[in-house]
Amino acid sequence: MGVGIVLELQKQAIDENTSLEELLRKAFLVSRKLKLNEFENWIRQEQNGYSGKVPDYRILNGEMKAWNPVRGVWIPIVSEAEISKMISKMPFGMSIASIIDAYNSADGVLVLSVNGELSEAMNKLFDEIPTKYGFHVFKSELYRIISTVRNKILDWSLILEENGILGEDMTFTEKELNAANASSIVNYTNNFYGNVTGIDFLQG
Repeated sequence: MGVGIVLELQKQAIDENTSLEELLRKAFLVSRKLKLNEFENWIRQEQNGYSGKVPDYRILNGEMKAWNPVRGVWIPIVSEAEISKMISKMPFGMSIASIIDAYNSADGVLVLSVNGELSEAMNKLFDEIPTKYGFHVFKSELYRIISTVRNKILDWSLILEENGILGEDMTFTEKELNAANASSIVNYTNNFYGNVTGIDFLQG
């Protein structure tokens, strides 16, 4: 009797040597075989990036700064408390592969480039000489996203096991399929927070 793919998923989820991309592919295979569309859709978005709203764990905490072309440096934005709070968080929809690559190449702080539409709005808001803006975040914010995705896969696989869903030899029985689709706790859900806006790509 073969080892269940769900148990393999658990083993790889706690093994830091297993890449998150590999883990997502296996989780996608499991969700597809079990016909769990919600979880499958979540995996697709993690793999390809979000175009709509992002889950709450993908909200980055950081600091928006303006570029001073005269001095050639980023400078903090001085604004009212409400505005400062608003621009200290940013929905981040990039693919998990891009996030991992950025995390591995970053030293400590990353500057995320702000798109033209948001830059224009910021220039109007602060009524200063038009300039570009960058959202500054510690690389630990990216690790938080990476770690959360791995933990969610682990949690999900444990719920599958608790419901008697193992997938021996990568095959699920009729009983397992029925259990997966009958249990609301097996179907994955997200707390979606905000729309993907503002950030175009990673910079430096």
